[in-house]
Amino acid sequence: MIDWTKLITRAEKEAQAAADRLALAKAELAARNSTAAAQIDRITDRVETLGYGIEAGEATPEDEAEHASLLLSLKSWKAYKFALGKVTTKEGWFESPAWPVEPPVPEIIAAPMSADEEMA
Repeated sequence: MIDWTKLITRAEKEAQAAADRLALAKAELAARNSTAAAQIDRITDRVETLGYGIEAGEATPEDEAEHASLLLSLKSWKAYKFALGKVTTKEGWFESPAWPVEPPVPEIIAAPMSADEEMA
């Protein structure tokens, strides 16, 4: 005897598969946004710290060079975060997301990343 109440149609299977792909894409987007926000915070903190030395007239030429380099890196990470905000506006975004290219993570010797952050 067949229990027709347990029948799953092709349309239901396809709808569930689409829902699963959407959930995966949303999770990936959230992870990328979290990484971007953490990098922006990390770089901003160092830029501000170096800025204090520059304003006080105590920064070395190396400090000023690091400041200038990190400002460029900060701009790249902010542009990346902005681009992530547009990923969902593309047609069919969760089927084949057009992820922006993640900028390189700058080395900040005075503020190294923890082992957990390096593995992410």
